Amino acid sequence: MKTLDPHHNCSITKLSDESLQFAYENAKAENLDHYFIQLLESELMKRKEGCLY
Repeated sequence: MKTLDPHHNCSITKLSDESLQFAYENAKAENLDHYFIQLLESELMKRKEGCLY
């Protein structure tokens, strides 16, 4: 399993919808850190729920 370099940090909330989706799919495909994947997934769900209202 690969881990993230702690020196490269960005705000997930600042990503565009397309970039967030790409990051999520790539993180899963590359088997990145499970916690990071959960953060991406959580942000995706927040945005999807926001579109429903």
